[in-house]
Amino acid sequence: MVSLKEYLKGFDPNFLPIEHQRNIDILLPRLNELRSAYGKPLIVSSGYRSMEDHLRIYAQKGITDKTKIPMKSLHLTGAACDFADPNLELQQFIKANQQLMKSIGLWFEDFIATKNWTHCQIFPPKSGKMFFLP
Repeated sequence: MVSLKEYLKGFDPNFLPIEHQRNIDILLPRLNELRSAYGKPLIVSSGYRSMEDHLRIYAQKGITDKTKIPMKSLHLTGAACDFADPNLELQQFIKANQQLMKSIGLWFEDFIATKNWTHCQIFPPKSGKMFFLP
């Protein structure tokens, strides 16, 4: 199962804003529903982020222009998680089980934008679509 420790990657949950704690309390059970249905381990590649972490991640990709960085990423509020998916098996499972994903309450970045990982979040994008472009 996806644990709080694995998701937070070193952040102390006692020092997070209450809204972030509430989001995580919603997110983790949903991720674990996905995990149970998938039947295979899920490896968190990016969980909760501070703004400093967020900017560092984009800088490593060569993106430093803040107008090109999603400054309202749900990772910053405990409402999103990325899983390593090098063989795209999780993406295939999600595509084949969209009704289940809807019932769990997860939305995903379009797999065109996530080449070797899968981004899940607990809030729908503005479009309301299950799969969206960031």
